[in-house]
Amino acid sequence: MELTKNWKTFLLVVLVFASIALVITGAVFFKKSNMRLSHASIPPTNELKKVTFNTNGKITSAWLARELRIKRDADLFSLDISSMKERLEIISQIRSVFIEKRYPDTLFIKVNECLPILKFVANVDGEKKLFLVDGEDGRIFSPVCYGREDISDILSVNLILKTSKTKKFQFLPQAGMSTVKELILTLKDEFPNIFQLIKFLDLRNYDNRSGAIWSTIGLHLKNEIIVVLGSQNFRLQLMKLDYLLNEKCKNNLHRIRKITLSSSDDAVLEYK
Repeated sequence: MELTKNWKTFLLVVLVFASIALVITGAVFFKKSNMRLSHASIPPTNELKKVTFNTNGKITSAWLARELRIKRDADLFSLDISSMKERLEIISQIRSVFIEKRYPDTLFIKVNECLPILKFVANVDGEKKLFLVDGEDGRIFSPVCYGREDISDILSVNLILKTSKTKKFQFLPQAGMSTVKELILTLKDEFPNIFQLIKFLDLRNYDNRSGAIWSTIGLHLKNEIIVVLGSQNFRLQLMKLDYLLNEKCKNNLHRIRKITLSSSDDAVLEYK
């Protein structure tokens, strides 16, 4: 009987210690599991080490860094690229923006800019400001990162400006700029001597609508001659103009006030 009683006591003690050990083991396991879950819920941190920038225009990486206020030691994971995209796309010179996080440490930014073919100066709030005209959709924008040497080869223009009803001092796009771009490229590529003579373009009588036979483009030359072109078949008209300026009327240019090439097959000359 005494042996049986001692055996039961021993088993009871073993069970108590086993229960305590089980509780301790369970607590340790739960703590470790909870720590793993906590670490898993914390997003990874990736220090920004490189910003790769690509553009088709004049904007520089230095300007971009100032505009976006990107810090080199920033956490790439935490960067709000949607906000950065919106901040850039309000710049009138920027047509579109693509931004991508490239882990572990690179931010990629690609900017598609407007490419100007014309320039003009307008009075805004009593201050003269330079504006450029895009050659695709005629968007008018304030230049960013353009130096004097960048705009020196862009032709000046006289045109009819229309402003936005909702945004102060925002000019509406100029229609038909793809045709004007064709004229400018033809001048640069095939008639560079005439291009160098141009003081400014006059688009006040230009109408890109189909059937607008009255539509003309004016070339105001540095020698004070005004050339009136039709808005089609630029190459033929410029061939005639080249012949007049360099051969037929070469010695009498000082007497000519206006050359009209748009009205007929023959050039019409008006003298001073």
